[in-house]
Parts: sequence; C-alpha cells; structure tokens
Amino acid sequence: DLKCDQCDYSTNRKECFKQHLSRHLALKEFKCEQCSYATNVKGHFKQHLLTHRKNCDLAGLVCDLCDYSTNKKALLTQHTLTHHISRNLKCDLCDYATSMKKNLKVHYLTHSAVKDFKCGQCDYATSLKG
Repeated sequence: DLKCDQCDYSTNRKECFKQHLSRHLALKEFKCEQCSYATNVKGHFKQHLLTHRKNCDLAGLVCDLCDYSTNKKALLTQHTLTHHISRNLKCDLCDYATSMKKNLKVHYLTHSAVKDFKCGQCDYATSLKG
C-alpha cells in the first residue's frame, strides 16, 4: 500500500499515487481568503468554504461541476446526473431537451393553451403554478 505523507490518501496503484502526489506539488489554483487552505480541486475548495459558514449544515454537499449545493446526498446524486446523462428526451414543439421524463411532462405544460394560473396585478397567465 502506498500512503501519502501529506494527507490520509492511500492506494495500491503506483500511477494513481503519482497523480495524487502531483496535487500536493502543483501550484494551488483555489486559495481561501479566510485561512491558509489551498487546493487545485474546485469541488474540494467549495466544500472547504462551507466550513467558514455559520450555518454550514444548510448546504454541506457541493457539486464538483457547478455551484449547486444541498444538504441531501440523494439530491446531489440526482443533480450530478444532469451533467452526465445525455438529454435524449426532446420536446416536439420547441428545442427543449432533458434526461428526465418528469421534467419533459412539466415542460409540455408551458405549451398548454389552458392557463389556469393568472396574475392578480396584470394580464399574465400561465399553465404552471408558482
């Protein structure tokens, strides 16, 4: 087992270990302005920033690919899929595409002629509540 002397990382694979060590040696791209923490991994940096929040339990999980954060692992997993799954479900009426069937069903409501939800201050009406 190869063990990193700068953190708790360990592996049996030499190539993985070399790649890991390069993270410690490289110039750190993301630097915390509130402490001395620095990293090359954006997701790790975003996770670190949460430690400085007064209510860090509100959003303890962060997407490595964008600024999305949540306190529920299942929601982060579902969100992460949006980055990896091709948007193969397409709307017949416009360019909208999604990877989730329920999102396509909700989207189709935007094309509906029935506009049950009306604004009380103007003439705007929509088929979607909220």
